[in-house]
Amino acid sequence: MTCLLIVHQIFGQQDRYVLSLKSSQFLGSYGKSGKVHLPPSDYSYSDTGMFYDEATQTWYLLTSADHNTVQINKINSDGSLGDRVTAFTKGSYEAPGLFKVDNIYFLIVSGKTGWRSNPNKVFWANSLAGPWSGGTDIAPPDDKTYNSQNTFELTIKGSKQTTYIYMGDAWDSKGSAASNYVWLPMKVDTSAKMVTLDYHQKWKIDVKTGVVTYADNAA
Repeated sequence: MTCLLIVHQIFGQQDRYVLSLKSSQFLGSYGKSGKVHLPPSDYSYSDTGMFYDEATQTWYLLTSADHNTVQINKINSDGSLGDRVTAFTKGSYEAPGLFKVDNIYFLIVSGKTGWRSNPNKVFWANSLAGPWSGGTDIAPPDDKTYNSQNTFELTIKGSKQTTYIYMGDAWDSKGSAASNYVWLPMKVDTSAKMVTLDYHQKWKIDVKTGVVTYADNAA
């Protein structure tokens, strides 16, 4: 589950539905606002995510559904959920994450394989409304996204470059100490509409400049 903050409202997941929490202050005192009914069909949804489009200064809620639909809904200025922008039905996918490069929207999704990792894929569109194209792997298929599932894509705009970071989780079925995270820089080719994970065992980013550096023993 991804749980992200917008103003004084949090959207998360509970019992296969999106749950809204609200507070009158930024830190603390959040209480249940109630189950969110996603228009237009009110199906059960899970794997919530969020995306902010700077061009329109609009937040969007991303969800995946039991009926194999990845849905994107606008979040209204008062925090309520607005109209559905797109319904992505190109396969059995979940764990959606979205980012934008040079006016191209890239949607990363995972296959539905339970706790077993799989090759996560990327689709692209010139508009959030679609049409969506692509479906290429973001890592070598045999590596199964380096044993992780997509959670969120982080954009860091530095003084020297903009860097895009894949943030995945590597949970097991018991949530043991072996459960971890896989965070990796992404290479984005807007001409070819390709996104690939730049795998290294050790790396770091200067959040002021956006520059990524790798340890000498990086794999």
